[in-house]
Amino acid sequence: MATPDNPLTARARQLGLSMVTSREVIPSTRRAHQAAEWARQQGRFDAFHRAVLTRYWERGEDLHALSMLRAAAADAGLDGEALERELASGRWVAPLDAALASAHELGVTAVPTFILNDRLVIQGAQERRTFELALEQLGASRKAS
Repeated sequence: MATPDNPLTARARQLGLSMVTSREVIPSTRRAHQAAEWARQQGRFDAFHRAVLTRYWERGEDLHALSMLRAAAADAGLDGEALERELASGRWVAPLDAALASAHELGVTAVPTFILNDRLVIQGAQERRTFELALEQLGASRKAS
């Protein structure tokens, strides 16, 4: 990620996005995914997801750290202490494992993965043109921008 010729880093820079690229450790995402499922049940998935991504990509925070997840929960209007209790309960391990198994059965091996119209799969952070071509292949007409 930290190399200047990394396509994702270059694309972020081109779009004017702030992105932390120098990390000593790539954190486990399991806890964050469990937290996201809890947030989904609370009706706050989008806000929580946005808060986690902002804290990870823009601020360089450790998305495995409970302190970061509690703070992201608060950013999303959720109770961070309740989130920590839910994670400690282990309640979200089985649903996450089941979701991962289903994804692997579908051939999903990258994050992000986009499934378009249940027909096309785009894996990884791709350029805009990749999505335009996929949508054209699906018969979508292009609107003037």
